[in-house]
Amino acid sequence: MVKIGRYYVYVIDLDKSILEKEKTFRDANPQYEEGKPCVYVGQSSLTPHERFKKHKAGYKAGRKYVTNYGKWVKKKNISDNNPHPSRVAAEKKEIELAEHLRKKRKWAVWTN
Repeated sequence: MVKIGRYYVYVIDLDKSILEKEKTFRDANPQYEEGKPCVYVGQSSLTPHERFKKHKAGYKAGRKYVTNYGKWVKKKNISDNNPHPSRVAAEKKEIELAEHLRKKRKWAVWTN
């Protein structure tokens, strides 16, 4: 059964030092063009700002890229259509947005 609710897709700006310090992140982004942003794309039932605070506190932070390198929730030039009606819809948008930023804009992107 799919839970109906409000789910958000968000983009967090990461410090560019991640490219020097995290080989896995760097290797996942061979298309990256120098000077472009480094970001994390995620989805959550929390608002983007609430989820950012949890990331920074290390809660469900995975590889801890946001915990260690996260700067702020990126809003400019990000089309996310928030909120989404289901987790499935948000997960689909998360993947689409990450691929768009990586391929079309040549950003360095991490998503789970």
